[in-house]
Amino acid sequence: MGSGSDLNVLHRGEGGTGRESLGSAAPGFAGIRGYPGRIAVTLDYPDPPLSCPAFLLRPFRSDDFDAASAFTRDTATSRWVPPLPADDPDLVVALFERYRADGDLLHLVIADIEDGAYIGEAMLVMGDHDVGEVGCGVVASRRGAGIASRALRLLDRWCVDGLGVKRLQALVAVENPAGLELARRVGFRAEGLLRGYWGDGDDRVDVVMHSMLPDEVPPAD
Repeated sequence: MGSGSDLNVLHRGEGGTGRESLGSAAPGFAGIRGYPGRIAVTLDYPDPPLSCPAFLLRPFRSDDFDAASAFTRDTATSRWVPPLPADDPDLVVALFERYRADGDLLHLVIADIEDGAYIGEAMLVMGDHDVGEVGCGVVASRRGAGIASRALRLLDRWCVDGLGVKRLQALVAVENPAGLELARRVGFRAEGLLRGYWGDGDDRVDVVMHSMLPDEVPPAD
């Protein structure tokens, strides 16, 4: 597997500074809207944690801050990964907990199984109609080992089995070929092009909408 094949399907939500996937979110998620009839008021962490022999998915900790900040500055991913929602590590932890408690976003660190170190992240953003949007990214030193695809498969399977999500989505910029390949590899189907969907400075970015229904989600590795 080539070194670029394990990048990310994380994307920048227009108008916010957190790791949001909803383009309508206000800065730092402060004004993210609620939806009637959503799956859960609070998104619980997977119990037991999702894991495989190489890594596990766990909550963000304050000691992840430096590695997560460096990830947002990686030239291979910086266009698609927004900055952390705050400059203070403890506040980042508190904000991610708030988003989870509000049922909006579940942010999970991909942590090395041996030492627990941050090696990437995966997330779920809940919308209306029982739709969940997922994203994933892996630090440069651990790409090419299939970590992103395994993490997404674990998360996708849990979203369906554990939360009852009825539709999974992944939005990937046309200019992010590694993300497009990752989405295809884990089983997402490209549905269509959303022209000028994201803001990128003064420019607009075309995005491919991908989806996967519950009976299409493959078993977790």
